[in-house]
Amino acid sequence: MEKAQIKISIRNLVELVLRSGDIDNRLVSSNRMLEGTRIHQRIQKESGDKYAKEVYLSFDYQLESFTIRLEGRADGIITEPEGMVIDEIKSTARPLEYIDDEFSLLHWAQAKCYAYIYCIQNELKDIFVQLTYFQIDTEEKKIIRKPFAFQELQEFMSGLLDRYLVWASMSDSWNTLRDMSIRELRFPFENYRKGQRELAVAAYKTIVQEKKLFVQAPTGIGKTISTLFPAVKAFGEQHISKIFYLTAKTITRQVAEEAFSKMRAAGLKFRTLTLTAKEKICFRDEVICNPDFCEYARGHYNRVNDALTDILQNSEYLTREIIEEYARKHRVCPFEFALDLSLWADCIICDYNYVFDPRVYLKRFFLNNDGDYAFLVDEAHNLVDRAREMFSAQISKAAFFEAKKAMKNHQPKIVK
Repeated sequence: MEKAQIKISIRNLVELVLRSGDIDNRLVSSNRMLEGTRIHQRIQKESGDKYAKEVYLSFDYQLESFTIRLEGRADGIITEPEGMVIDEIKSTARPLEYIDDEFSLLHWAQAKCYAYIYCIQNELKDIFVQLTYFQIDTEEKKIIRKPFAFQELQEFMSGLLDRYLVWASMSDSWNTLRDMSIRELRFPFENYRKGQRELAVAAYKTIVQEKKLFVQAPTGIGKTISTLFPAVKAFGEQHISKIFYLTAKTITRQVAEEAFSKMRAAGLKFRTLTLTAKEKICFRDEVICNPDFCEYARGHYNRVNDALTDILQNSEYLTREIIEEYARKHRVCPFEFALDLSLWADCIICDYNYVFDPRVYLKRFFLNNDGDYAFLVDEAHNLVDRAREMFSAQISKAAFFEAKKAMKNHQPKIVK
């Protein structure tokens, strides 16, 4: 029998096991994140022929009952006369004089994981690890490089994986329970309504064959259950590893939650997460994500793993109300907590923008575009206008007029 496999990206592994401290959006905002992608591409382009960019690396860590597959993309691998170099590029709003080789444990850890895998694949006894920091405002670069022996990287890696083992075991137990329940699951109604069986069969075949399906069907035939049920079945057969149920309205999110409730009543074990916009779920009147303003941001990363363990052991129904309850109990930011839960959810019910909007899409899933996911897009005709909004820029005159009014009596030249 083939061993079960737990997949985790190197970035997610490092963040889960090693993170600590506060949430602080003063370091990098979401617009800056988008800028960060462009900076990566620019540095990679300027680095010449000896620089291999975006190199995919993966490694299977064998355990008795299951395998952990680590995977990710190294920003760059440089061939130099003195040896191979793994390059990790980070954009920052911090002045570069404040960044030294002790600046970020997480940045080094991520790069060392890539270095370890590269050494194994190429039978190297030593390698260089390099962090390239790019200051967004001044466009200056700072490069910090260290040599590592393979032995040193191996010890680091086994320490990291030992700490991850408790999470991997929890995942493995859940996956076994979930997949068994999917195998035994029957359609949660006695009979199919007119057109339901055809839709369910078409949805199942589309997912298995990795195709696209457009469905136009009258209200009331039960489209939600007729697409979710076959998606869950395909999930149980390992055709996909996550379902995204995308909607434009809160009310249709509830329809998806109800469909899962019916399948749970029929014996299904399945973790569903409903994502709520940051502005709506934030516990403060104003969304200011830094430790000076928000007690939930202060020390969030010191407490969030306990919150994750608690909620995952007690609930598979991760709605806004349940997320808020556990976030208050553990004093963590409910929005960031929900984003972390997305890694453990089997189905994510959310707004279109978490998948399609380049500013806010879930980078943990879509940055490398290589996940085996199914997307169920509810009321897809709404997507055209929404996509236009997502990919358009707007300039408001109001801000200019206000500035003009404020300067009127002080700086007539600027007003002109």
